[in-house]
Amino acid sequence: MTIFLALSLSLLTGFVLLLTGNAIRNGVKVRYECAVDTGMNAVLSEFHIGLLERYDLIYVDASYLEKHPNIDNVEERLWYFIEQNTKEVLGKKNAPWGNLTLEEITIPSFETAAADLGASMRNQAICYVEDTGIYGKEREIVRQMDEIQVLRAASPLAQWSSIMEQLAGMELPLIQNVKGEWEEVPLSNPADWVYGLIGSDVLFLAQVDLQSISPAKISLGEYISHRPIENTGSKDRNYREDTDVFLSYLFDKMGYLGNYRDDSFLSCQLEYVAKGMDSDLENVRAVAETLFELRFADNVACALADGDLRAQAAAAAELLQVVQLKAEFKNPVAESILYACAFLETVGDMRTIYAGGTVPVRKSDHTMSVNRVLDGSLYSSQSAYGWNYGQYLASMILLIGDEDMNLRAMDLIEMDIRLHDNNRNFKMDWCIERYEAEVTAQGNYLSHYFLRRKYGYF
Repeated sequence: MTIFLALSLSLLTGFVLLLTGNAIRNGVKVRYECAVDTGMNAVLSEFHIGLLERYDLIYVDASYLEKHPNIDNVEERLWYFIEQNTKEVLGKKNAPWGNLTLEEITIPSFETAAADLGASMRNQAICYVEDTGIYGKEREIVRQMDEIQVLRAASPLAQWSSIMEQLAGMELPLIQNVKGEWEEVPLSNPADWVYGLIGSDVLFLAQVDLQSISPAKISLGEYISHRPIENTGSKDRNYREDTDVFLSYLFDKMGYLGNYRDDSFLSCQLEYVAKGMDSDLENVRAVAETLFELRFADNVACALADGDLRAQAAAAAELLQVVQLKAEFKNPVAESILYACAFLETVGDMRTIYAGGTVPVRKSDHTMSVNRVLDGSLYSSQSAYGWNYGQYLASMILLIGDEDMNLRAMDLIEMDIRLHDNNRNFKMDWCIERYEAEVTAQGNYLSHYFLRRKYGYF
């Protein structure tokens, strides 16, 4: 009986110990999984606060402020957080049973703000706009972008130059002066003084106040659109591209001429997005030149289609002595006057827009007159409807395409974040939105555990 009971107790004790060992092993496994999940979330909790506060974007900065950006930095932080919930708790009071020691942590893949050349950043921006309900006038331009494309493709200045070259190549008639000598009759084309304004500073013609614009230049090579871009890959992601919504984000977060944002490296940020040059002054000037081209193309179309204005130009041409002596001068002179009318109207449009007014993309009426060419006067046009400066600027941003739009926006984000202390190594292509980790650990009785997890904000 004693022997039987002893054997039975031994078997029962062994079974209980086996169950206890398995329970400890499973408990270690559960603790290991919890520690990994907690650690990965803890890494994501260390998002860049400055980036969130300034641009409402949430990313982990792999440089961790002072370091060189590298995925090793993220692995170190993940190791720290997991270890705090594994090895570091074993020596404490009421510590759990079972040893658990980290062996290896690797992050084989991750996605940054530069994924698909800025699509990740753009996706977060669009989500922010929709969450906050932002809706500005810049969205209204999208339905008229076809008209902008038509104006952009036109080349009225080249056509006007061709007419002026034609006139310059024509042989002038001769007339006998009071001394009996034969001399050429001067053309005296009233459009000449207007044509002479070509090449003038557009900002001067438009009467733009430049006192608040800094001429200081930046080093473009330091920013993401000009340096080799790292970490552009993504897996199984469908990023949103809503162009009109992204425009609202840009206008909400970035400044432009007359509507500056504080704490920014460049004051005219949206002009930089549109033109990508190395100073506020050059970007503002480049925008003004494009705006002039768009308005000139529309005004030329209006002038050439206006029968009354064409009749005025023909009448003014007929008064010239050279036309009276040589009729073939009439048509090109009249055409050049029409282009001069359009040029002066364009200057008027520019002054109106930069004064805070509006001008339609395609005019149904105008204030052009041949008398303005004959009188030699500049003026401001008037309109109760149309696009303001911001809307024309938004159309120029759309003209550059999605990729350049994304990268230049990230240039500006890098500029602004680096303004603050301890952010000199900040790079958007090292701002992590989602990452995958592989974690290996060792427990009791030479048991090994392996987990692969993927965590992210989106």
